[in-house]
Amino acid sequence: MKKIKQFLQVVLCTVLMGSVIYLGNGKVLAKEQYITIKNGDTLYSISKLYHITVEDLKEYNQLTSNKIIAGQKLLIPDFEQTKPMYVVVAGSFGKKTNADKRVTLLKKKGIEAVVVQKVITGKNFYRVQAGVFSSKSKAHKMKSKLQDIGIKDAFLLSERPLHINGVIVRSSYNQLLQKFGKPIKTEDENKTRSLYYNNEGAGVRVTFNSANDSIEQLQVYPEFLTTTSIPTEKNKVLHAYGNPNEMKIVSCYESATCEQIIYNFYKVHLIIQIDRDGKTVQYLDLRKAK
Repeated sequence: MKKIKQFLQVVLCTVLMGSVIYLGNGKVLAKEQYITIKNGDTLYSISKLYHITVEDLKEYNQLTSNKIIAGQKLLIPDFEQTKPMYVVVAGSFGKKTNADKRVTLLKKKGIEAVVVQKVITGKNFYRVQAGVFSSKSKAHKMKSKLQDIGIKDAFLLSERPLHINGVIVRSSYNQLLQKFGKPIKTEDENKTRSLYYNNEGAGVRVTFNSANDSIEQLQVYPEFLTTTSIPTEKNKVLHAYGNPNEMKIVSCYESATCEQIIYNFYKVHLIIQIDRDGKTVQYLDLRKAK
């Protein structure tokens, strides 16, 4: 079985290497910053200033002791990259045709909107999404605007950017290591790096953006990881990520069928494949939407 799953990893890695939403002003980027150590600075004083722990600072900067010197550069991580975004919903419908009519109405009023499908207790619902904002006050303004034109059922939802273990598309490699830990070995091929946490298979595969070396696609295989923070079963996936946008049956190894749970948010896809037993997570695949 492990050989079969390792073969599946090779297939997915090949895909990994080859491989309309109104956003308001909301942007979620990997906001790292370097600071220059001054005389009198200590890891403790810096940790208090930036509200992170000394251990996080040491791990993130690969420091083996608490010693720092003036003039040294220190990387300060952004731990708020998965903070909530505010979604303005202009109605939810059981039929897509009704949702499409609502979108047409809003566009006539000069408001951009899209239809987003959600699967709730096995049934499809169609949500009219009229904006995603990082600012709650701006989301409320859009909600009020909708209500002023007669959309009385408008409401707000709080959703987090899609991530795996706190790592999002556009995160840095250092942020990934901070969340997953240091691997025992790595293998590079083109812009894809495989991270091994045991000797049986790659636990993480990551493809980098050639322009800025940020993460463009991330695949995670829970079976080959030591961390327990990754959902390993279908029910844990639904608890962690909520109602998906789509669920479908796909072909997988040995002519078997597997289930894919798919989330779409903020121009990012998260695909989670469930093994043929209907329970176990094979992999999680986070990628930028094309």
